[in-house]
Amino acid sequence: MGRQIDPRGMGLKIAYFRKKKRLSQAGLADKVGISTRYMSKIECGDVATSVSLPILIRIVEELDVDIGQLMAYK
Repeated sequence: MGRQIDPRGMGLKIAYFRKKKRLSQAGLADKVGISTRYMSKIECGDVATSVSLPILIRIVEELDVDIGQLMAYK
């Protein structure tokens, strides 16, 4: 059986890299094209369904990180 992605762990990593780039949640959300509320939910791991791949790709592009750097597993 494969590993499951831990949304909370991934959200913490997104927040870490966002702060490292000195971006606010609102700033990153605006660049990615999502609401600040949704960005907050992503970072808290409080997304009812998983984050879509297109949004995740836009996040990693804005943060200038590899997608593997954001992955966290249960």
